[in-house]
Amino acid sequence: MSTPTPSDRAVVSDVDTDVELIHRQIVRELRDPEEGYERVPWFVWSTVAVLVFWAGWYIGRRGGTFDTRTHVEYAQVGLTAAAAGDAPAAGPVDAVAEGKRIFGANCQACHQADGKGITGAFPPVVGSEWVTGDEVVLVRILLNGLNGPVTVAGATYNGAMPAWREALSDDDIAHVATYLRQWAPNAAPAVTAATVKAEREASASRTGPWTAAELQGR
Repeated sequence: MSTPTPSDRAVVSDVDTDVELIHRQIVRELRDPEEGYERVPWFVWSTVAVLVFWAGWYIGRRGGTFDTRTHVEYAQVGLTAAAAGDAPAAGPVDAVAEGKRIFGANCQACHQADGKGITGAFPPVVGSEWVTGDEVVLVRILLNGLNGPVTVAGATYNGAMPAWREALSDDDIAHVATYLRQWAPNAAPAVTAATVKAEREASASRTGPWTAAELQGR
């Protein structure tokens, strides 16, 4: 191995001190990617532009020209049609179906979904002589409740049934009474709202629940 001459040492010295040559290898390296600065794909911008265009078209076609008079006129047309009898008339109410709904919301927790109650605690409504007997008695129980011992289908119960006078309307009580009286094997006639109204007025001054003795002596 030969010893570098002074001229060779000068060349090496120039290379070592040349900044461009020192960093040339670094410049050739690619920069590390940085998260959060990626370009949004072109199809995203295209989708946004299409949606904005469609939204503007939709509002322009269905916005009623952004004039409140459009909506006022529409409402007045509807009111005029209803006043002229053009509105469809409500169909007859299915008393049994409505009564079943009311029973499920208010009575099912005690008398159970099958209407057979809970032995020793809550009397049954299916097969109950109190349900299929005098409709006035059933209406009175629903309006003001029942307290004290009562014999139902041969079994004795001693509890308290709440009053539904304030919670249910005449129609509601008539519907649930009809449902109970026609819940197979029950097969008693329906109860009308007029009957409930008459009993509500007749017992308006009563503040407490009925007893079985009172109802049986009616």
